[in-house]
Amino acid sequence: MSVASAASHFPARLHIIPNDQPKAGLLGLFSQQPLEMFGRGQAVFRDGDPAMHVFKIVNGLVRVAKILNDGSRVFTDFFYPGEILGLAADERYLGDAEAVGEVQLCRLSRNRFQQAVDSSDQLRPQFVNWLCQETASAQARMVLLARKKAEERVCDLLLTLARRAGNNNGPASEIEIPISRIDMADYLGLTIETVSRTMTNLIRRGVIQSSARYRFTIR
Repeated sequence: MSVASAASHFPARLHIIPNDQPKAGLLGLFSQQPLEMFGRGQAVFRDGDPAMHVFKIVNGLVRVAKILNDGSRVFTDFFYPGEILGLAADERYLGDAEAVGEVQLCRLSRNRFQQAVDSSDQLRPQFVNWLCQETASAQARMVLLARKKAEERVCDLLLTLARRAGNNNGPASEIEIPISRIDMADYLGLTIETVSRTMTNLIRRGVIQSSARYRFTIR
C-alpha cells in the first residue's frame, strides 16, 4: 500500500512518540531539514492550498480549522510536538493550519516523504499502523458526538489533550486548551452555555483547576 493510496482512506494525522526508537523512523526523515518559526495565528497552510509538503511539529501547537458555508470557523484537530501534519488525502490540504502561540516545525516535500515510506520495509508498516490508529480515533469521535453526554464529551477532550501533551510516562497533568469556549462547543457538538457550565462544574468539584487563562491542571 502506497502513502498516497493509504492516506486517501484515513484521517491526516500521525502521532509519534519521540522516545520510542522503533517509531522514530518517520520523524527521522526530517532530521536534516531546517527549523522554521511561526508566530501566533500565522498559517502553516490554508484550506485548498496544494499539498506539497508534510510537517513535523517540533515545539508549540498547531490547530486545524474549517470554514463553513455561513462563514463560521470550526476547529477540527490539534497537532502537538512529535506529530506529523499535512498528510492530505488528495492534492490539496483540507482546512487551515494555524500556529497557537509560537511554533517551530520542519517541512519535507510530500514526494520525498512518500518515496521514503514506499521504499522502506521498516517505515511502510509503521505508517499503515498509525493510519489504522487514526481510524480508531475517528470512530471514537463519532461515538462521542452521537452518544456521549455533555460532561463526558468535555472530559473526553481534556483527556485527549492530556494524552497528546504527555510522553512515555503517561498523560500530562497540566494541559493547554487552545480554543475558546465557543470553539470548544463547535468541536464537541454542544452549546457554549453547556460547555461553560460543564467547565465551571468540573472546577467547582475539584476535577480540574485553572492555572492560567488557557491552562488547566487535571487533579
